[in-house]
Amino acid sequence: MEIILKETGQILGLRETGSRLRKLLETGLANNEIILIDFEGVESISSSFADEFIAKSFMKVGKEKFSEYVKIKNANDFVRVIINSSLSERLKRK
Repeated sequence: MEIILKETGQILGLRETGSRLRKLLETGLANNEIILIDFEGVESISSSFADEFIAKSFMKVGKEKFSEYVKIKNANDFVRVIINSSLSERLKRK
């Protein structure tokens, strides 16, 4: 499965958008599909989007399964920082 985010927009900031995409991501994970999340064309994301889309899924399935099945490509440095920060915050709350 491939999730192409440029179809959603160049700046992704809404928690609602993250929630919609998380449902797609979690369906793929439940079916043990390799999921490629493509950030090509995405300039920026908010921490709430990253939390809703990436961090919640990560926490639900665990680091091992998430790392095995989810691949992120074409994320710029800013996007990577926001994703890592969101994951870190989720892990602190656990």
